[in-house]
Amino acid sequence: MKKIDLHLHTVPTFSDAHFEFSLDKLNEYVTVTELDAIAITNHDVFDLAQFQEIQKALDCIVFPGIEIYVDNGHILLISENENLDDFQLKANKVSEKIKKAGDNINVEELIQIFGNLNDYLIIPHYQKKPSISKDTFEQLRAFIDAGEVDSPKKFVRMAKDENEITPVLFSDVRIKDCLRKFPPRQTYIDCGELTISAIKHSLSDRSKVALSKSDGNKLFQIFDDGQQLSTGLNIVLGARSSGKTVTLNRINEECKNVKYIPQFSLVQRDDSNYEKEFNEGVARKKSNFVDKHLAPFKAVLDDVSTIDLITNRRKVDEYLETLMKQAEEVSKRDAFSKVTLFNESQFEISEEKGLTDLITSVRLLIENIEYRNVIDKHINVVDLKALACELIESLWEKTLSTKKKNVVNEAVRDVKSKLKLRSSSTQVKMLICTK
Repeated sequence: MKKIDLHLHTVPTFSDAHFEFSLDKLNEYVTVTELDAIAITNHDVFDLAQFQEIQKALDCIVFPGIEIYVDNGHILLISENENLDDFQLKANKVSEKIKKAGDNINVEELIQIFGNLNDYLIIPHYQKKPSISKDTFEQLRAFIDAGEVDSPKKFVRMAKDENEITPVLFSDVRIKDCLRKFPPRQTYIDCGELTISAIKHSLSDRSKVALSKSDGNKLFQIFDDGQQLSTGLNIVLGARSSGKTVTLNRINEECKNVKYIPQFSLVQRDDSNYEKEFNEGVARKKSNFVDKHLAPFKAVLDDVSTIDLITNRRKVDEYLETLMKQAEEVSKRDAFSKVTLFNESQFEISEEKGLTDLITSVRLLIENIEYRNVIDKHINVVDLKALACELIESLWEKTLSTKKKNVVNEAVRDVKSKLKLRSSSTQVKMLICTK
């Protein structure tokens, strides 16, 4: 079994936070984790001079590669250790197209640049962000050799599913001098000679890929000191103060996607937070009580709160003042002021929004397709249509009535205006209060 990590970064790009590459740290990583092969896969760039320097310094196979942003997903493209100048030229074409965050190339451009993709090892982010889309996967399916995942759990799940592609787990680490703990994310493959062709052949058979050297997918390495965990149930046993909590804390700190409930955290209580949560709970219950029992008064309160008291008070004063003045001048009234329309009030016009909204709601029930079965189960569509027709007829009647009232109101206003011009008597101000 060969241990490989085909996803390493040695050049910071706009896709990374800046870091200073350390050749010594890369050598240490390869030595400590006992790697047989690695691939240098920087984002959308390949540095031939640096690659050759790494090749000379390491005692393992080093493959040239590049991590490319294809249709908003990441793909590892790794080459044989041959024709490096040609690979550099092709990688430069990728760099020319992807110069800033958000840039990417499509599958057609990928094939135009690299030609026959079967000559390379193609590994997309599969169950790892940013993963390639289903459409991109289908376009590249004939060339894809494996799918990169981000956890042992996903690796095991994919390895058991015959319908899935072969999974691989790599470090995706930035090699920098301040790197103190090495990631345990590597993959074992049953492969003789370490060439891209041989690795592609091994990846075509999921039984030749594993998380551990001797135990297959039953165990996987968790720490860089060689500590392993089972892919099934793990139980930590030990005497008091033997390091159980330290081990769990370390797993939580160093591993991704861990759901960790610290010891006693479910029974410990912070009084200040407890009081805050209690008060928030009381406030929620109070709010729910108000909404439930005082809802009928809400509409009334909303109407009352919007009443313009100042304007209404002024209108009442004007009405009373003109009414009093007209009473005082009753003996002076002339023929024009004695006409009934002189002080006639107008019809009150109200909006038919409620009826209009009701008709709209019934139409939605009739025309809805998505929940047709549920609606038909409780309400007969024939009855709904009859209801809609009756409501529409009511709306027509009210609309006609409103039009008639508007015509009458306009005539009353016109007559009152002309009578007021001919009469010296006081005309009573209309009392219409506003909200």
